[in-house]
Parts: sequence; C-alpha cells; structure tokens
Amino acid sequence: MRMTEKQIIQRLRGATEQYAPLIVKRLDEQVYVSERYRADALVEFSVQEGPTFEAVVEITPVATPKNVLEKSRILLECIDEDSNSGRIPMIVAPYMGAKQAKILAEKGISWIDLSGNMSVRVSNQVYIERTGKPNRFPDTAPIKKIFQGTSALVSKALLLQPEGFTSLEKIVDFINQRNANITLSTVSKVLKQLDNELLINRSKSLITVANPEKLLEKLAKGYKSSTERKRRGSYRFEIANIGDLCYGNPIGFGIPCVKYLAYGFYAAQIKGLATTDVKTIFVKDIESFRKIAKEKFVSLIPDAEFGNFIITETEDPGVWFDTNYPVYDLVVDDIELYLEMTVDTPRGPKIAEQLKQRILQKASGDGTKDN
Repeated sequence: MRMTEKQIIQRLRGATEQYAPLIVKRLDEQVYVSERYRADALVEFSVQEGPTFEAVVEITPVATPKNVLEKSRILLECIDEDSNSGRIPMIVAPYMGAKQAKILAEKGISWIDLSGNMSVRVSNQVYIERTGKPNRFPDTAPIKKIFQGTSALVSKALLLQPEGFTSLEKIVDFINQRNANITLSTVSKVLKQLDNELLINRSKSLITVANPEKLLEKLAKGYKSSTERKRRGSYRFEIANIGDLCYGNPIGFGIPCVKYLAYGFYAAQIKGLATTDVKTIFVKDIESFRKIAKEKFVSLIPDAEFGNFIITETEDPGVWFDTNYPVYDLVVDDIELYLEMTVDTPRGPKIAEQLKQRILQKASGDGTKDN
C-alpha cells in the first residue's frame, strides 16, 4: 500500500540513527512560511558535533520525475518568499531515484528518503551525500512494465507518429489498425506513467514524444528484462517454395494465407543491414503453418540439422505490430528488429545502432516510413 504524507512525516520524526550524522531535532507540520505558502513541514536538523539548520520540507509519497519537478517549483517559490533566509529547501520521499536526484541537484534542493539515502547541502557548512541503498518501499516505485507486452505498443506508436496524437482514442485506433489489440484503459495508464517520467509532452489537444532517444532506450531495457516474450518453440525445415504460402499460387486459390515474419539477422538482411545464410521467421502457430503449407502443396520437410528455415512460434504483440499483410517483404518493423539486435551479441548491437538512427530520424519527422 502506498504511504501517505502523514506516515512519511511520522517515520521521519521517529528516525534516530538512520541519517547519522544528521539528527532530527524538531518537526512541525503544515507551517506557513509566508502569507501565500504553507510547507508540509518545517524541520530542524543538527549535525553531530556540528551546526544546526532548518529545512522547509515538501513531502511526495511517489517521487516520479514529474512530481519532483512540481514539488521543486513549489519549494523554490516558498523559499523566495520566506523571511528566514537561512532555511534550505528539502524534499522527503519513501525513495528517490537517480534521475530525480539529478533533477534536485541541478535545482540546488536537498532531499532525504526513508530508504536511507540523502543529499543535504547547507551553504558551506554542511554537505552529506549517501546513495545506493535499495528501495525499501517498492509499492512507491513507478510501474516498469509499460515497456513490455501490449503496453509497450503505446511508446512504439508515439515513435512512429512524430506529429503526435490529438486524443487517447486516436492512439487506440492507430495501434489497433496495425495488427494489435489495446484498450483505452491501458493507453490511459501508460500515458500517465510516461507523463510522470517526463517522456511525453501532453496538453489538452496533443500528445507527443518529449525525448525519442530516451523512450527508445526505455523500450530496449523493457525488452531485455521482459519475461513475457515467450517463444513456445523453434523448428527447422527445408522449404523450397515458401512464397507460395502467401501469393502467386493459383492452386491455392481460396485457401487462407499464413502469416509469417522474418526476424533476426534474416530481417536485417532484407533491410540491407546484414548478410546471413540462416532464414528465421516467426509464426503464430506452427500447426496452422503446417496445415496451410500442406493445403497449398508447399514442400515442408523437417530437417533439424540442415533446414534452410528456422520457424519460431510467438504471439507477442510487439512482433506483429506495424507489419502490413500481405506485403512483398514479410518482416518485423524497424523498432522490433532494433530491440532484437540490442541483445543479439556480438554482431547485433552494430546493426541496432544503424536502426536506432533510422528510427530517431523518423521519430523527429525527418524520414519516411519503411520496413
């Protein structure tokens, strides 16, 4: 359960050796420091065998970058109007992440978290910095899975449409028209978190990416840590006429096409970024693939050692997103291939870097969309 401001203040008040050599001597709640501003708390600290100082404190139960920026704005305005010029601004949270700590350092604001980390500076008298302690309150951590599974499609959509979206409904339509299935509720939750992380610009009439490169990095981290990208199995076949599965086969007229997509280095080869002798493709269901191949008289011979196609089953939404069907090159899109290449060492990262430049060029509106 998320902590309340009251609970955070109580823990801060009861802290004894947790912040040594810093000691909480006095804590007053809801204190007016000017006619317009009331701080969450006014705290008197002392340093063992050192000076005493006061801090004007704002509490944030969840220290997202957006919350930290907003609290910083309030604090600095508050300090500007405080008649006691000796007080320092401070934010207290259950846990302060590295990005948030950097924001506060740039603004000259001290901070303490209940996990035992802090950065406190009082002019030239006091400087205490202690970081690296883990989050003791995981319920206050931002949701990380927005860069995995179906949720990740929101970030992909934002990267694919640099002009942005005028509504949540437009994002839902954009995604669902590209071989995916997402709800308005999911899009809303993901956008809220992206906004908290300062990764998007959001007004009443437009939603755009604030930092395409950072957003792409977040997707890559989500890809690496995901446990949901399950491949049920890979199979190797000798296939002489795979193109007949989709088009150009009069005998198979009226029989449904089977969806398959090139991935990995085979996809990179199709995109002109690599060469490989191994052809790797995704299918959603291997049994459906076998059935349609048989109905269309496509030669499909199991060959675990020398087969020219490795076929991998997956229903992962990221794989099938933004792939038009049928097309001349049945291949995963640039973003999906980029994610695959980031973890495919040793050759993959070099290809990933080329794809990254293409993706960011399109995300900035300087390129044309292709696969």
